[in-house]
Amino acid sequence: MAPFSSRPLASDEAIETYVRDGCSTVWHPVGSCKMGTDSMAVVDPELRVRGIEGLRVVDASIMPTITTGNTNAPTIAIGEKAADLIKASSTRSTLLATSTV
Repeated sequence: MAPFSSRPLASDEAIETYVRDGCSTVWHPVGSCKMGTDSMAVVDPELRVRGIEGLRVVDASIMPTITTGNTNAPTIAIGEKAADLIKASSTRSTLLATSTV
C-alpha cells in the first residue's frame, strides 16, 4: 500500500479501512500501560495494576516513550526490578503475618 491514498477518502469508514490496512506497530511497541501516580496511570510505581489485586505488568508497555535503541535491555531491567519488588512485597507480607501471631 502506498503511504498516501491517491484518491480522497470520502467517509469515516474509508478512512478507518485505510488506517487499519496501512498501519502497523513496526518493531518495538511501548507505552500502552502508563506507570505513575496520576489518575491516567494504569500501573503504580511498583508495577501493580490499579484496581486488580495480585496483577502486575512487567514488560515494555510501562515505558513512557520508546528508547532510542533496542527495547530488549530495558525490558530485561524492568523484569529484574519487578522481581525485586515482588520479592520485597512477599517478604513484607510474611513479616506482617508472623508479627501478628
